[in-house]
Amino acid sequence: MTTWLRALAPVALTAIALVVFFTGDRTIGMLLIVAALGSAFLTGTSILGRPVTRTSGQVDSDAVRAYRRAHPGSTISEAVRAVGEDESSR
Repeated sequence: MTTWLRALAPVALTAIALVVFFTGDRTIGMLLIVAALGSAFLTGTSILGRPVTRTSGQVDSDAVRAYRRAHPGSTISEAVRAVGEDESSR
């Protein structure tokens, strides 16, 4: 299943659930909302973002701050990943 289809399935199920909830049977609507949540969280790999990878050891907080100053707009996770990769290659 492609990434856009995995992202679209919970949105479509939620829309259908809301229509059913407000126009028809509330129980079926709630069950469809639970199905939408299940499809959003149980589809396997992450849809948004990148999975967190663990570094081999401790990461220097000063190095993370320096990386974020040098790369404005980067997230803490990106900085930790980049600094951890730099330290593990030494």
